[in-house]
Amino acid sequence: MGKRLVIKTILICFGIFLILNSIVIAYVFKQYPLDVEKHVLVIVAAVDIDEGTVIEERHIKTKEIQQSASNLSLATDRGQVIGKKARVKILRNDYVRTNVLNAKKDWFQDDERIIILPMSIEERLANLIQKGSYVDIRLKKEAIDVVETILYKVRVEDVLDETGTSLNSKSGMNSRTTYMKLILDKDERQKIYTATKTGKLIYELYCDETQKPVN
Repeated sequence: MGKRLVIKTILICFGIFLILNSIVIAYVFKQYPLDVEKHVLVIVAAVDIDEGTVIEERHIKTKEIQQSASNLSLATDRGQVIGKKARVKILRNDYVRTNVLNAKKDWFQDDERIIILPMSIEERLANLIQKGSYVDIRLKKEAIDVVETILYKVRVEDVLDETGTSLNSKSGMNSRTTYMKLILDKDERQKIYTATKTGKLIYELYCDETQKPVN
């Protein structure tokens, strides 16, 4: 009788142990699920990358993610992004997507050219017009009091001093005359050339790049 009691006690204790062990294991797996999925490396921005930036090694880093979170648009190799130009702004730690990058052969259209327009400190709106700004280029005719828009929402590729050096808002503060660098197609350039013969160019600055031009 004593033997049976001992065996029953052992079995009961063993059963309780199994139940408690199962509960503990279930809790652990619920709180810390086992990740058995395959992981892949993707490219993310190491810093904020502005629109128009040609991506260099210092701009990017790699991050490991689950394969299910990846898709075909995410860059997985540095060679897919180095030397390409960002079409949109990419924020720090954002995934770099290949569909927002342009290879060098796609940077410019065949009829696009660089032109330079001089600006006084008043014309550049007290240094508010800077690299990356968007402006409407307008014509104020000398003969009559009429102002008309020649080009809408043109991106300012750079602002230069007389030596061709790129300026920022601080370094250009004391420059009376600077030069606005634009990339325009043939028709856009012709509008500028025609306008300069009939009056004075003035510039209206967009508050930010999200604003839409009003025709």
